[in-house]
Amino acid sequence: MSRWPRILGSTVLVVLLAVVLSVGGLVLYMQPRDDVPRDPDAVVVLGGAGAERAALGIEVAERYDAELVLSSSAGIFGERLGRQCGVDALCFEPSPENTAGEAENVARLAAEHGWEHVTVATSDFHTSRSRYLFRQCLGRDRVTVVGANSDRGPRMDLRLLVRETTALIVGATVQRAC
Repeated sequence: MSRWPRILGSTVLVVLLAVVLSVGGLVLYMQPRDDVPRDPDAVVVLGGAGAERAALGIEVAERYDAELVLSSSAGIFGERLGRQCGVDALCFEPSPENTAGEAENVARLAAEHGWEHVTVATSDFHTSRSRYLFRQCLGRDRVTVVGANSDRGPRMDLRLLVRETTALIVGATVQRAC
């Protein structure tokens, strides 16, 4: 029996899977969606990226008179924007040091502080994955996500597309938050 039908079938399956993942990634990444904050008790700024996340988080926290929570490097950017950890903001280092770790830590903080609703401030390319992971930990109705415009070039877009799509698939299957 010839191996060609099996090889051809496997190749078609791999190509079809790559197309589905690419289209899904493009939809999630290239057309990010902001939620409308619903009077949050806390606004959580995720670490990584640049000062744009902290600036957005501070703006939303002030608009809703919510507690400002800065994760990881967001604390550094928050301080540059006039918010001091322990004074103007609650700061924490996530464990593990990734978005899932941030979601798990925020779920614990929400339980400790009695927060009913949390708005997450991140970068525009990161809203879909952040929303998914934070809803795993806090529940669908307790999280809104907003994204700051990020300055990214074409090379960065492809790298981020691959990273965000892969991380979303991993977060939905083998390495779920909470």
